[in-house]
Amino acid sequence: MTAQRLWFAVLALAAVSVGCTAIAPPGPQASMPTIGSSSRPEPVIEPDLPPSPPVVMRADLAAHQRVMRADGSEFIMRYSSAVFDPRWLDLQFSAGWEHEEQANADTEALLFFTGPTYERQPGRHELGIALHGDLLLGNGEWRAGNNAAAAQRAYLAITSAGELEFGYGRLLPEQRHHYRIFIGGLHALINTTQAAPETYKGVYSRLSLADVRIIYAGRADGQLELIETADGLHVDDLRAFAAQQGYVAVYLPDHASKSRFIVPGIKLWSEQQALWVSGGDLSITPLPFMLKAQPTSAWFSAPP
Repeated sequence: MTAQRLWFAVLALAAVSVGCTAIAPPGPQASMPTIGSSSRPEPVIEPDLPPSPPVVMRADLAAHQRVMRADGSEFIMRYSSAVFDPRWLDLQFSAGWEHEEQANADTEALLFFTGPTYERQPGRHELGIALHGDLLLGNGEWRAGNNAAAAQRAYLAITSAGELEFGYGRLLPEQRHHYRIFIGGLHALINTTQAAPETYKGVYSRLSLADVRIIYAGRADGQLELIETADGLHVDDLRAFAAQQGYVAVYLPDHASKSRFIVPGIKLWSEQQALWVSGGDLSITPLPFMLKAQPTSAWFSAPP
C-alpha cells in the first residue's frame, strides 16, 4: 500500500477526542502572486484533481463519551474507535502465537483486533486450537472445531454487496455465495435487526464483572465500529452506551485477557498493554490468531 493511498484508507487517527481530524496527502501548492506595482494579485488557477478513493477507516484513539445510566447516574467512557465502511473492508486470518510485534510493524494493515473464542486442542492443525465459530475471510475459510459452540452462537457478516449483517448460528453452504466475510462464535449482547433463536446460547452465561473490552458494533448508518474500552466495562454500562450511540447491534468476540486492538505504527501492543488486559497475569494473554483489517482489492484498483 503506497503512503498516499494509506492516507486515504485511514481518514483519521485522532490524538484527542474532540472529533476526527482528516489526514490527507499533500496537494499541489498554489504559486505565490508576483510582487509588483499592481495591488491586484494574479488569479490562481486550481488544477483539476482526480477523485479521491473512498475512505475505508476513520479512527479516534482517544474518544470519550459521558453516558447516562438508567438510574440517572453518569460515567465517562473512554475508548479507542475504528469505524469501517464494509464495502471496502477486507478481513484476513492472521495466524501465529504471540505475533503482536510483527503486527505492530505491518504496513499493509489498518488494524489488528481480537477474533472469536477458541479452545486449545494440542496437535490439532498448526495452532493447536479448535475455533468456536466458522470464519470466512479474504484469505480463506476456517471451520469451527467445536460444532456445538458454533451452532449456539452469533455471527457478524459482510455480504457480497458490502452490507453489514448480524445473525445467529453457523456458516451454511448456501451462504458462501451471499457472504464474503463471516465471523462466527460471537456473543450477541444487542441485536435489533433479528430476534435470537431458541438455539442461541452465546459465549457467557452471565456477565457480572467489568470484563468487556472489545466491542463489535453495527451503526445505524450501516458501518462497522470496532471499539477497545480504556477500562473494563460492566455489561449494564455497555448497554447504556450502546443505547446512547444508537447501535443496531453489539456483539462481543472474547473475554478481557485476549483483547487486541493494534493500529500498526500508531497504537502498539506492548508488555504494559499485556499487563493491563490480563490484570497482571501474563500467562493468560497469549493469542493464537488475530483478525487483520485492510482495504479490499477493489479499493486498490480505484483511481489513485
